[in-house]
Amino acid sequence: MRPHVPVSLALLAALALPAFAQEKIKLKSGKVVSGRATAYDDDKKILSFRTEDGQDQQYPLDQLDSRSVYLVYSSVIPKENGKGQLQLANLARDAGLYEHAARRYGYAKAADPKLAADVEREGNELRRVAAESCLAKAREARAKGDEKEAQKWLAILVERLPNEPQAAEATAMIEQGYAREANARDDALEKEHEALLQKDLKKGKQHYDSMIERTREGLTARNDSKAENLWEKALSDGEVVLKEIAQLQKKYADDERVQEGVARYRQLTIDQLVEVHLHLASQATVQSSFKAAMKHANEALALNPKSTEALSARARIEQAANEGLIDW
Repeated sequence: MRPHVPVSLALLAALALPAFAQEKIKLKSGKVVSGRATAYDDDKKILSFRTEDGQDQQYPLDQLDSRSVYLVYSSVIPKENGKGQLQLANLARDAGLYEHAARRYGYAKAADPKLAADVEREGNELRRVAAESCLAKAREARAKGDEKEAQKWLAILVERLPNEPQAAEATAMIEQGYAREANARDDALEKEHEALLQKDLKKGKQHYDSMIERTREGLTARNDSKAENLWEKALSDGEVVLKEIAQLQKKYADDERVQEGVARYRQLTIDQLVEVHLHLASQATVQSSFKAAMKHANEALALNPKSTEALSARARIEQAANEGLIDW
């Protein structure tokens, strides 16, 4: 068990602000409580809160909306307060806000280098619980039959936490399900347009299948350079598919049925290309190659400007580049 280090928000805030502003926290029941946070017990996971009518209440973290509690803390603890950032990071970690926690540990170490050992210890715990969370989410999704959601969490685990013990199981789960789920996306199209695939899109289908397989192989590769090489080849496969589709669109310009099928294949291909670009962006970010990471995030957005995953990735990369910090 980690050593118990209770944090007094009143003490921390006094270093930067004369008093707490009125805050609101939200309980999981939906109830909203106004007042100010006074302390957080990192070991017992309990937030002490003085309500606006002067009553002192204690709320176990599992009864609260985690983001609300985190915002209460982050609004009053400046980056320059190393110990405050360390405790804020612990709170974010306990609330399951792992990327926020990682960033706050970086702030703590930058603000006070003497906290390096504490940050390393707590960061190790962060990686452990984050890996367990990713694996749990993947198992839950797979149990519900949502293989795409499972693969998302498995990819996060193997890309960002490759040295955690859970990464080995995640790799095995990717091997079991990635290709099956990806290929299932176009099963209906294959049956509906079998003749077209055999005649005009045979080469494109081969490259589409290769793109899927190389994406999977990149996720389970044993080193970064091999993964990058496989993903770059997957991108090349996807470009071949898009060229084949463009030719078909011209050839069958007056055939609505073919046009509909071709459009669906184009979207499937674009979705896969976006995924590959984001894998490359994630790997580059972890390596602090922010320029390369931003390049892939922007290329993903060029393919699909509405991709929420690509937009989120670009925001994370920008923050990491500006602050010199990475998530894991």
